[in-house]
Amino acid sequence: MAAIDRRDFMRGAALAGAGLALGCDADDRRAAPATATGDEAGTATAPPLLIDRASVFDVRAGAMRPDTSVLIRDGRIEAVAPGAELNADSDAAAGAARIDGAGLFVLPGLIDAHVHVTHILYQSHMTGDEVLPFYLGHGVTSIRSTGDNVPAQRLIERYAEDHPEISPNLFRCSFLIDGNPPWHPDVGWYLATPADVDPFVADMAAWGVKTLKLYVGVTREVGRRVIEVGHEHGLVVSGHLLDYHTADAVTDGLDCVEHIYTVSNFLLDDPDDRHSINLDSDEARRLIDVIAEHGARVDPTLMVFWGTLLFMDLPEVYGHPDHDPMPARLKAFWDKDRARRSLDWGASPISVREGTWEKYLRLTGMLHEAGVQLLVGTDAPEPQVAPGASLHHEMEFLVEAGMPAREVLSAATLENARILKEEESRGAVEAGLEADLVLLEADPLEDIRNTRRIRTVVRGGRALDPAEILAAAPAE
Repeated sequence: MAAIDRRDFMRGAALAGAGLALGCDADDRRAAPATATGDEAGTATAPPLLIDRASVFDVRAGAMRPDTSVLIRDGRIEAVAPGAELNADSDAAAGAARIDGAGLFVLPGLIDAHVHVTHILYQSHMTGDEVLPFYLGHGVTSIRSTGDNVPAQRLIERYAEDHPEISPNLFRCSFLIDGNPPWHPDVGWYLATPADVDPFVADMAAWGVKTLKLYVGVTREVGRRVIEVGHEHGLVVSGHLLDYHTADAVTDGLDCVEHIYTVSNFLLDDPDDRHSINLDSDEARRLIDVIAEHGARVDPTLMVFWGTLLFMDLPEVYGHPDHDPMPARLKAFWDKDRARRSLDWGASPISVREGTWEKYLRLTGMLHEAGVQLLVGTDAPEPQVAPGASLHHEMEFLVEAGMPAREVLSAATLENARILKEEESRGAVEAGLEADLVLLEADPLEDIRNTRRIRTVVRGGRALDPAEILAAAPAE
């Protein structure tokens, strides 16, 4: 089949992959939060807002700035200043709605650096728009897709743009660039030779993706060309790799390594046993040093391995409270997928799998100690990876791996924004940036679990009640 025929087929399949009926208003299926009126929905400008005398997290210093006020106007942060200068009585804040910041801690909106908005959900008989409130209700104001059906992503992005009161910002990714046949035929794309790369990347750029994703079967000659051409188009190139060695990919200019096992799979004493990771070998040190030397980021997505390795046996995993609010269709798929995973990741004794989990944590810490910039992503909605809530769990795992809370928070905001090349628009509480914020009731620098204690989510300058956002998500 000629390339253009396959491309037309994949674009046509997007309607099935997205499952979005273009003639149907999604508001018929779920209600918007009461805090967002019809006049405020869509692109309408939110009224001015003052967060008065809170503690504000400085992502660059990694510290809280006490007694600091944030003034928001026209959906952007207009000013951040000491409360003595900027408060409800100041001329600058005249006419602004006020949130009393006493006892509150303000973070930039959280960003999940690794999600899928069609893949997995398609198998759950769900559409990407349905899970968006779970992200925003948990303070995740932006999500980075890392390999999905491209036209379907655009439809979901349009929905998010039209419903900012229940949706995060969505940043799109290419299909998974893979070998033949693609590992995931629903979202995979085979490039046979370097000559196939240029038109594919130009097409992805025309679709407006932010990221190109290399996948397990891609060869080095194709992958290298994707990196070269992707960078010419100003795109970030990430990789979940197997045939293309991570050391080679990083040397060739790969921007981001997805999943901790894209590092550990090249450190096996037995290539046929994913549990035989040797972190004390010279090869381990060389690979870590190469990643650090070339400035590649690593997005460990520890959450997905916690779920995959341990969910067959441990009630604290398969029965975690974060899973309770998930739609019945998603949980049904997770249960259905249990049999396959029990024969794959779950085939070894639980003691072996727990040992592998500890190695993943240790390797994450080793990367951090070597100066590798870690990102914060989850792989939601893979089994046992709840959209939204799982980002908080991922941050807890990164702290457990040895990363200080201040660095985890900066990674989940500014560094995740940088991998999207969005640091001029989001990722910090600074004047001129979009007003996507999270207001917490306790200090996350004292305990990273306090990121779950969300009082208010600010999205595009609108102050929203997280409970009302979550109420807009489906239960079935």
